[in-house]
Amino acid sequence: MTETKEDPLANDIRELAAGIQEIKNEQEYAIARERSHRNTAESTNARVVWWSLFQSAILFFVCVFQVMYLKRFFEVKRVV
Repeated sequence: MTETKEDPLANDIRELAAGIQEIKNEQEYAIARERSHRNTAESTNARVVWWSLFQSAILFFVCVFQVMYLKRFFEVKRVV
């Protein structure tokens, strides 16, 4: 008689253990995905920073070139 009562209880315990293991596996998968996404976001952020610095440097040099070019263009040249 005790065997018939233990079987449903043992069955429920096995189901709970399997459910808990499935939840643990899903958590580990979610943590791995979050780590991967974080690394991708940090890498993208670093690239954006470097690209912005590069664009700023190019803009600065173009501005300096234009100012120098226009100064020479508008210089008064004297004919001797």
